[in-house]
Amino acid sequence: MEFKKEDENYIYSVIGKNIKKYRKLKGWTQEKLAEEINYSLSFISGIESEYHQTFSLGALWRISQILGVDLAKLCEDASKPHNIKYITYRCSSCGLENKMPIEVIKHYEEIYKIAGNKNLPTFNCTNCDGELKPANPMEF
Repeated sequence: MEFKKEDENYIYSVIGKNIKKYRKLKGWTQEKLAEEINYSLSFISGIESEYHQTFSLGALWRISQILGVDLAKLCEDASKPHNIKYITYRCSSCGLENKMPIEVIKHYEEIYKIAGNKNLPTFNCTNCDGELKPANPMEF
């Protein structure tokens, strides 16, 4: 099933295809990826399916870490030119950095606004107990 770029499900489709691509590049089955991230096989197959399964940014972050792929790479649309803008997130404890596409952050910003939070989202670091915060929020 193809989603139009205006459809909020479009990003799930893009990410699912990229997870499948990077998983296969590692030579892993869906079962191996599920085992590595301690999620169910049905969760992984749902993400990679053409009908997609929604998932949290935390789950996406964990998948990117296990696959050894920058989170931004999982969000890249192969059909778009590569002029994607990013926000760099840095861990307050260990200094780990990762780029997050602004398009993804904009979706979370909308959710935060609905919830009454006016700040950009922060995330738990998968490398330590620190918190990932925007390192360059002015570029947003």
